Amino acid sequence: GRTGNVLYLSGPLQHSFPIEIDGAAGATRLRAHGEISSLATLEGADAVFDLQGKNLADLYKLVGVVLPATPHYAVHGQVSNHAQVWQVRDLKGKLGNSDLSGELSFDRARKVPHLAGQLKSNALDFDDLAPVVGLPEQPRSAAAHSVAAADAGGGAAHKAKKPKDPTRKVLPRTPLDLVRLKAMDAEVTYSAARVTNAGMMPLDRVAMQVRLENGVLQLNEMNLGIAGGTVAGRLRIDSHSNPAVAEVHLNGNSLELSRMFPDVNLTKTSFGKIHADIDLNGRGNSVAQMLGGASGNVSMLMGKGQISNLLLEIAGLDGAEIIKFLLRGDVNVPVRCAASAFDVKQGLMTSRALVLDTTDTVVYGDGTVNLATEAMDLYFRPYPKDRSLLALRSPLKVKGTLGAPEAGPDKGALAGRAAAALALGAINPLLALAATIETGPGEDANCGAILRQAASGGRGGGATGNAQANSERGQDASALGGPGARPKSLFGLGRRSPSDNAGTPVDRTASQDPASPGRLNGR
Repeated sequence: GRTGNVLYLSGPLQHSFPIEIDGAAGATRLRAHGEISSLATLEGADAVFDLQGKNLADLYKLVGVVLPATPHYAVHGQVSNHAQVWQVRDLKGKLGNSDLSGELSFDRARKVPHLAGQLKSNALDFDDLAPVVGLPEQPRSAAAHSVAAADAGGGAAHKAKKPKDPTRKVLPRTPLDLVRLKAMDAEVTYSAARVTNAGMMPLDRVAMQVRLENGVLQLNEMNLGIAGGTVAGRLRIDSHSNPAVAEVHLNGNSLELSRMFPDVNLTKTSFGKIHADIDLNGRGNSVAQMLGGASGNVSMLMGKGQISNLLLEIAGLDGAEIIKFLLRGDVNVPVRCAASAFDVKQGLMTSRALVLDTTDTVVYGDGTVNLATEAMDLYFRPYPKDRSLLALRSPLKVKGTLGAPEAGPDKGALAGRAAAALALGAINPLLALAATIETGPGEDANCGAILRQAASGGRGGGATGNAQANSERGQDASALGGPGARPKSLFGLGRRSPSDNAGTPVDRTASQDPASPGRLNGR
């Protein structure tokens, strides 16, 4: 450091004392120049500073300020201290690739220190959020403050994709520091005008109020721009118990279907407005623990819209329709309704309603997602409403984990249909076509009942694909979509036992009860 004439300190300070500092503690470095009235209490400090480091959370060990974990950062501003209130003005800088500006004040005169202020970003890089939620710093964020790293690697975006690892966990497991949550109070607002590099997450903008009081962390007035719509709500974490108690309530409106899956070409021409609700509560000291033991409900609902018909035919393995669309081009098919709703109990998400109903095909599903193990087991059954040749229609399975999902047709059902075609072909080659011809018996779903059931939040009892149906993979649409919804092939050759497409016997005792709440389209 460097100061004014030290002999000046022998008497009362009539003027502020000039001082310059260049200090480092671990990965944190501070450069400041300005003046100060008291070296003993740092009263009257007024200086311009440049601060950089690996993680803003490290400042807690140095000055007692509780800040979230961040990527590498470099910030500049003006700092002053009067009556034990430190103020930071004209704050500007970068956290990773995200810009940051605003002002903060830290009041140490209170019994519990208090942080207040307003922060904003013009552009928030999605990768820079990883440390905030407990994930490791991303390579692009680290390279933003390292010229050598940036020049050498050019960022992580151009690296080859790593093979899927079925053991990889995607939910953050970094534990909360409960002691820090009780070390101070805070009331800070943050907003980001736009979000960049979000990848598969269609996040557009962010605004929220962060409030920490008496060990309770709350994200209030949360307003997220997602897929052209808005997700609003709140998050609350109470650190008075160990593990902490957490609850989240989010409500999404007018989410655009075409922007929900930005990397899927076949949905770019689709459109429809989606409504989403998330109500969960649980206990844990990390995001993974909280979700792994959470209970509540999650739902996404859509009314009328349009979706790629080629996408439906590919999902249903309808060769004739696929060839037709490849020759003349894809067209959209009207969507009557769609619902994806889950009841959540101790981290196990069980389908309450999984339905996509278009004028061409109705798709019913059921299954589970285990947030504790991150394992998925979902099953979808397409029922066409039109006649088709060369249809090797088969139920679709989605298994694996959140980090390494595996999707594909039910091989058992597909093999059964192929075997039927081969057997008939041995008699007469033309008869082989009989097993691949469908007369299109799928019926319209009762959209009103489905949407009410999906939005019920578990209050309605039974559900599409729940209870016995969840374990009975072969349940057909007659228990889900009304009488006569079971697919048939030409000449009745497709009329099978209640196993239908799945190829496994079904206990229909519960599903055929007309009073069963799972019977969404009873007539």
